[in-house]
Amino acid sequence: MLRRRRNSGRQAAEASDASQDGKGDVRMMTSPRLRSLEDKHAILERAIGAQDARPRPDELELARLKREKLRLKEEIEKLRRAG
Repeated sequence: MLRRRRNSGRQAAEASDASQDGKGDVRMMTSPRLRSLEDKHAILERAIGAQDARPRPDELELARLKREKLRLKEEIEKLRRAG
């Protein structure tokens, strides 16, 4: 299930990157690594929401997902500052 979501997120990101202004220039260029991390972050956000919505969420899994999301967020911010 997560694999399908990742692919649709990547397609949306590619479509977003392909948008152009009136001059034919690409509006915003992001590195493939940054885009990949952002996709994974969005997937984790949805997984956390789904886990949280369960009547009895798995607290260990929820904590693991949140730690991974935070790790990705920190890496994304680091790449944005460097670039």
